[in-house]
Amino acid sequence: MPTWFSFGFQDSSSISMGELVFLHDHIMVIMLMIIFLIFYIMFYLVLNSSYYKFLSEGTFIETVWSIIPAFLLFFLVMPSMQVLYFMEDIKNPSFSIKVVAHQWYWTYICPLFNNLSFKLSNSDSLFSLYEYDSMLDEDFSMSPRLLSSSSDLYIPVNTVTRFLITSTDVIHSFAIPSLGLKVDAVPGRINQLFSNPSRVGSFFGQCSEICGSNHSFMPISLKVCGNEDFNKVSSSYFLDILEESNLTMNI
Repeated sequence: MPTWFSFGFQDSSSISMGELVFLHDHIMVIMLMIIFLIFYIMFYLVLNSSYYKFLSEGTFIETVWSIIPAFLLFFLVMPSMQVLYFMEDIKNPSFSIKVVAHQWYWTYICPLFNNLSFKLSNSDSLFSLYEYDSMLDEDFSMSPRLLSSSSDLYIPVNTVTRFLITSTDVIHSFAIPSLGLKVDAVPGRINQLFSNPSRVGSFFGQCSEICGSNHSFMPISLKVCGNEDFNKVSSSYFLDILEESNLTMNI
């Protein structure tokens, strides 16, 4: 959760976010070395401006400033490529959640499997879908302002979850910084993103793409819970579906 006057990343809550923080620190170390070197050369030339006044060519220094940047780019590209493939190369997610963006709220479509023990070794398990909307919670007395939503999204801990994100109107962006999640919601296109949260807790995010006058009022409230608590949530979803079906039959 973001705090006032915080200048760094939020606490990492997933493996992918931890890798991103490590990549950031790795790149910053190299950038600081480059900055110190450039400032040293600049001050050295200013204080010794007459030494190279009549220098017309320098094959050695031209070779050096061509080879060194190539090595620096190599040390920057390799870790970033490893993190990129680590985040994208996930072949067997446990389940998928579809996220549909609207102006200015979210719709979550979650699978409900026929056995609530959450042992999804059988890929042919029958399931139904539970769909609900999540928008800004107007009551801020017991929750973070502009971050809490009317309905939370629940996922289990230490489980690979795939998010399928799209939009019905304009371009939005589904972002939860603590989990290292950020992907655009584009109309007519489905983007996917994977997450494997490493600890339970409440995590917040917002739409990170300017999408209209109420762009600031599209919070994302995600609850990461244990398997037992996730089973209880799934059971409550089933009860809601049964109640809605009974009401429909009575009508």
